[in-house]
Amino acid sequence: MTHHCKYFIAHCIDFRLQKAIKEYLEKNGFLGDCDIVSIAGGVKDIDYALSQLDISARLHNSQEAVLINHTDCGAYGGSQAFGSFEEEYKFHTEELKKAREIILAKHPSSKAKMLLAKIQPSGEVAFEEINA
Repeated sequence: MTHHCKYFIAHCIDFRLQKAIKEYLEKNGFLGDCDIVSIAGGVKDIDYALSQLDISARLHNSQEAVLINHTDCGAYGGSQAFGSFEEEYKFHTEELKKAREIILAKHPSSKAKMLLAKIQPSGEVAFEEINA
């Protein structure tokens, strides 16, 4: 039996994101059409994320990666590791862009979408799509 999915999702393991990510994926038509991997730091371990994407592409013919990092990520030292929100935002944006470049170099026919999940002091999570 052949089975395919369109998307490969890589996001952080942080429990604070679970409900928000599920809702985002469902609202945007990804849920039920994706392979999902949770990795400490999201794209921090790009080699591991890439190995999982390779498997997803080979087994399920996934064609688009969705890469999700988030603010206050413990794998990067949390928000306190940065001098300001702007510095943290820029750092995660650059991490996502580097990961996207690596993925597209290995899978040039694929697409890669980048999201930054911003955890608010209230605990709410707001997703922002990062443009290449």
